Amino acid sequence: MVKRKRFRSVVLLAAILSAALLAACSGGGKTASVNENEEEQMVWSLNHIRPTGTRTDNAAKQFAEDVEKATEGRLKIEIYPNAELGDYQLVQESISMGEIEMQLASMGTNVDPTLQIAIAPYLVSNWEEAKDLYNSEDGLINKYLSDRLQKQNIKLLAVYPQYFGSVFLAKEPNDPKNPDSKKNVKIRVPGMKSFEEFGKGLGFTVTPLPASEIFTSLQTGVIEGTVGGGTELYYNEYRELGKYVMPLRTHFEAHYLTVNQDVWNKLSEADQKSILHIAKEFEKNAFQQAEEEDKKYDELMEKEGIEVYDFTDEEIKAYADKVRKEVWPKIESEYGDIFSEVKAELGIQ
Repeated sequence: MVKRKRFRSVVLLAAILSAALLAACSGGGKTASVNENEEEQMVWSLNHIRPTGTRTDNAAKQFAEDVEKATEGRLKIEIYPNAELGDYQLVQESISMGEIEMQLASMGTNVDPTLQIAIAPYLVSNWEEAKDLYNSEDGLINKYLSDRLQKQNIKLLAVYPQYFGSVFLAKEPNDPKNPDSKKNVKIRVPGMKSFEEFGKGLGFTVTPLPASEIFTSLQTGVIEGTVGGGTELYYNEYRELGKYVMPLRTHFEAHYLTVNQDVWNKLSEADQKSILHIAKEFEKNAFQQAEEEDKKYDELMEKEGIEVYDFTDEEIKAYADKVRKEVWPKIESEYGDIFSEVKAELGIQ
């Protein structure tokens, strides 16, 4: 009889430990454990799309550490780098439904195509314009994105700038400093009307292709260049296939720190306030780091023997003026009323 009781005790203890382990491993904003103050601890998952050890990954880890400290352990954020939880478009939809709590990534536009305004060509062409339009306090683009994401049950916490876009080429372009020249190069563009018209407006022959086909298409000569990314992306993915870079500041590329609205609402007002403060510093630091890194990948490309054209601010402005005058009228209907507001903000008729 004593042995049987001991056996039952061991089984009961094992069951309790197993249940505790399962709770500790659960996500979805559920209670995962009890912290030192015997308060319920929430565990959130944060997906981002950069590899481990990158600036983005380090910033995400620091954000999570700061949040856990500020909330005294009530909230823990687990980081999943390199899109481990899935494609950013699909993850954004999962955040909307509460299946994943957070993401730091490009803006998903599958549900709401007007969010493409975030990467509209030459919406901004320098860091001062980017800070004015995208900042979380009073930036017009930020306000628009926040309002539209709210309809998807998503809260926008911060903007995380990455870079300005450039053009990557395997063939020498004709008269690259002249915005009106025919470049005589066939480039890949994202499958968006805005980038198709943009590429043609810059004097290129365009071929819409998904990003997954860029490497093979460059390798086989189906295309002779690509636009839609920045020099950082080209350096890491395609540098052995290219010979020229045109750092034209084609568009502003940022990632966005978002959270499911329902799990956000479960936090106390004090914890929400703390996290918003941390997010504000996160954004401020990101703008500073991105601006400091602005020429970094141009220099790395040059070390690989790739020619990086040196455009002055005036030469870039000439390209921007051309696109705003000739391309914008063809694409502004893609974005809705916000485009008129942006033009008014920039003082453009």
